[in-house]
Amino acid sequence: MGPGWDPESCAGRLAAIPGAAVRFLSRGDQRAVGRWKLTVLHPDPDERRGENERSLVLLAEASGHRVLLTGDVESWAEQSLLSCCAAELRADILKVAHHGSRTSTSESFLEAVHPRLALISVGQRNVYHHPSPVVVERLQAHAVRVLRTDCDGVIAVSWGERGQTRIELPGGPR
Repeated sequence: MGPGWDPESCAGRLAAIPGAAVRFLSRGDQRAVGRWKLTVLHPDPDERRGENERSLVLLAEASGHRVLLTGDVESWAEQSLLSCCAAELRADILKVAHHGSRTSTSESFLEAVHPRLALISVGQRNVYHHPSPVVVERLQAHAVRVLRTDCDGVIAVSWGERGQTRIELPGGPR
């Protein structure tokens, strides 16, 4: 998790579970998970903005494929990422930030990432009415295929031996 979490927040309570292995990560840290190389692009170690803006943004790379995992960041963090590391943002797959909220996935951010596939993790009939139609339209205007957990259920993405992307939708939303 990123730095600066309030012990009473959801993330803080999860970190306090006995036996939980907590690692505080910030921009520049790298980890390997199986064949995946994870690079932390956000936040800075001294970031103290709101919880969403402190979400980890990870670039995951394996076998020549890139996935950008954006947590719940909003427009301020997107602009920070564009300022520090726009060249590192390009990815095949974008996990859309903040459940597709209108405060995420700006035009300039989307142009830098230039994904072919966007995944939106969002609950059915959520009280926030995520994802924003504006964000979905923006993705579609960039010819990005959009998959949503509220419509498509579980989404599994893998790559075949020749590098072709395989998408499985093993079950509809529950």
